[in-house]
Amino acid sequence: MRTMMNWNRAIFLYGALLILLLQIPSYFLLRLNAESLLLYGFLLVLLLLTLWRGTVLGLISSLVFIFITGSTLLYMGLSGTTIFLNASFSMQMFFAYGIMLLLLILCAGKVHELMKEQENYLKKLQEDVRNYVAIDVETGFENETRMRISVNEEMRRSDRHKHTFVFVVLMLENYDQFQQLYGAKEVQHLWQQLSQKIQQTVRTTDKKFRFRENYIGLLLIDTSDQHMEVIYDKLDQALKNHQLFNGKWVTLSYKTSFFTYYPLMDATFDVLLAELEREMKTNAL
Repeated sequence: MRTMMNWNRAIFLYGALLILLLQIPSYFLLRLNAESLLLYGFLLVLLLLTLWRGTVLGLISSLVFIFITGSTLLYMGLSGTTIFLNASFSMQMFFAYGIMLLLLILCAGKVHELMKEQENYLKKLQEDVRNYVAIDVETGFENETRMRISVNEEMRRSDRHKHTFVFVVLMLENYDQFQQLYGAKEVQHLWQQLSQKIQQTVRTTDKKFRFRENYIGLLLIDTSDQHMEVIYDKLDQALKNHQLFNGKWVTLSYKTSFFTYYPLMDATFDVLLAELEREMKTNAL
């Protein structure tokens, strides 16, 4: 919390400084001719570009702009061309304009940097929440941390009681495109529907997990690979078609793979999961 307050205070201070410094070119340029108004417009554009993309791009763009504009003004002054160069705007004033522009760009770049750091910090906090909150809000499934704990516990139980279990991974394909096309509400609706269908398809005693953004893990207790064809058929029938809020139907595609754990297997869950992810390229639901 204190970190966020420090960032907010710094953003406020640099933002206030930026606004105060901006009053200097505003006072001089807005009182002059059309050329001065044009330079003021370019200054605002460069400031917005810096706030959006950062100090490096802002400085490069500003230096290129100063070089081109300064060279043009110098050439027109030496050649005696006055059609675009008013006497009220001298090269000395343009030099002062260039210095002020660079100061404003540095200040705007600092604001961008602070806002970017704050954004990254908030993303990290959100990721920590997803990692430590056991239940996924959209599906009601457990998270990746709980998945690793549960599967490792089941592996130890299997070693003791000499039974097998199956762990299945489902990856929803074209997930980013679905998000972009239909929006956040449809994505939330999608996961709620998938959760309900999976709950109805697998046994109550089986455990369900949502790990990463578009991955589902299913821990099928007391199951062997002999039953996987039937399980895949049920999942295919349940999950292939999805109805949107507007009543239209879309066809979803998945990649999947599974491993069967036998008692006293010489492999860790991390190794088995990595193998599943490689095999998912060739195993489609």
